Amino acid sequence: MTTLKSLQPSPLESKPYYVVDTGHFGIKIKVCFSDAAFQQAVKDSKITAKHSALDIGVAESHYIQQEGTQFAMLGIVFNYDEMAKLDSLERMGIIYHEVSHTTTHVFEYIGETNIGDESRSYLGEHIFKQVFAAYATEDDNRERIRKGNRKVSDKASEAVIGALLQMAEQRDGSAGSDSVSKPESLPRRTKNSNRSTESKTSARIRRLG
Repeated sequence: MTTLKSLQPSPLESKPYYVVDTGHFGIKIKVCFSDAAFQQAVKDSKITAKHSALDIGVAESHYIQQEGTQFAMLGIVFNYDEMAKLDSLERMGIIYHEVSHTTTHVFEYIGETNIGDESRSYLGEHIFKQVFAAYATEDDNRERIRKGNRKVSDKASEAVIGALLQMAEQRDGSAGSDSVSKPESLPRRTKNSNRSTESKTSARIRRLG
């Protein structure tokens, strides 16, 4: 069963892409969410010819063969930032569209031209589940990073505000060791105990690849 955890990129390999399988066909498909991840996938497939992704559009499917060699790669590339602007149904439609192309590429890779509708449908379903899970995993990972960035920013804001408040209190006449006692008849300046501060995050950084 394909789960988010099972598609988590290996921390030992530190690869910026995901790998899904094609069952008994034994072909691996690399799923990337940026051109940088795609370039790494191409390099890891021992393909030296220059290839680029996401020059236009939000998603692409690739079937690359290194001329004169046995090296080849099947891949799907998504522009995560652009995909995130779409609603869930649009994203699902794009994933299905690219998986459909990739299913065709699998049969081209093995040289099979006479494909039964049932075989194609089963393989497409198998690939779609994994690619969909990879997208969900990537989305979850990036959300964790965004939350981490917000926490760091909030803590930094709190530290700055705390320092400013402390400076204001000292400037407003906090008694020191050399202070002169004031007559009891003079009103003492009081600190507003109801003062509240609100921290704001002005920017969030999204990791690429």
